[in-house]
Amino acid sequence: MNLQDVVDELAQTLGRSVIIDGADSMAVATSGARAQPRRLAVPIRDESGQLGTLWLAAEEDRPLTSAQYSVIDVAAGAARQILSQEAGAPEDSSHGAVMLRLLSDDAGARRRAFAHAASRRWIERGEGTLVRAVAVDPDAGVLDRLAFGRHMSALKGVDLAFIGQRDNILYFVGRVARTIDRPADGAGDPTAVVLQREAAARGLRLHGVGSARLDRRDEDLSVSAEQARRAAEIVAWLPHMGGVADFAQLGAWVLLDSIDADGSHVGSFSPAAAKLWEEGNALQLETVETFLDTCGRVRDACERLHIHRTTLYYRLDNLPESVRAAIDDGMSRSALHICLKLLRYWKATGRIS
Repeated sequence: MNLQDVVDELAQTLGRSVIIDGADSMAVATSGARAQPRRLAVPIRDESGQLGTLWLAAEEDRPLTSAQYSVIDVAAGAARQILSQEAGAPEDSSHGAVMLRLLSDDAGARRRAFAHAASRRWIERGEGTLVRAVAVDPDAGVLDRLAFGRHMSALKGVDLAFIGQRDNILYFVGRVARTIDRPADGAGDPTAVVLQREAAARGLRLHGVGSARLDRRDEDLSVSAEQARRAAEIVAWLPHMGGVADFAQLGAWVLLDSIDADGSHVGSFSPAAAKLWEEGNALQLETVETFLDTCGRVRDACERLHIHRTTLYYRLDNLPESVRAAIDDGMSRSALHICLKLLRYWKATGRIS
């Protein structure tokens, strides 16, 4: 995001012209002429002093709302960060500035911010720290996403500090709650529930919320942030998980997500899976997947499928011969199971039709 992006989006959000001047009072980004007789000036400062000014057209018949002032504040903050970097100003040691440098592209700045935050006990080293990645619908504006991030940081009763955004992902850091040790379906994470609730109240659609713990050996949050991002993006394709998951709970799905292949390779991994996928029907696929998901326990499979055991046996007996053979062989059964999950995942993510 650059200054022109900030100006363009703010102008679109407010429906009025926006200009950003540098410290020399020369315009560095503009959405319109400076001809309006009355303008609202928003100073852009950091610890080193005045960096510039954000100017807005003032309209008496259309006063700004509190929500619009919030967006202006977010835009000024984004402009401050950009202007400060461009000016080569000393690193701002305020809490907000340090937290936003935790995901800096500059490894040195990232690690200095981490050390500073740890020394001030804003975060702690090791598994007591949790990074969350929130995948927001790409239709949401950048300033709307930033405003949501700041809103969540300021929300009482929620241990979240907003540390920035990359693409359509918002990142937060906080301490691990005991309830993070929850089932793989994401149940029991109250912070994720609050994130989803607050996003809905602001009209933001969340695709997924992923989390990852900090490793004590790490000197910054980059690894945990990447793991949280992968968790958020993976869980977005898995409706049964409720849109929430921790990276540590997604081992098999991370494995599937890492496979760099396509549908044409599945026949090499598991001929039985390829045959069932290409020639079987939806009922056969559901039956085999459920049977394998329950480790071949007939009673559990019947309960999930809501059928009698004789019906299950009938369905299994009428599968293609190669599929029946795979189910009866340990290694082939494992390959069949993982390949069916792989095909499901690829279909959900659009890698195969």
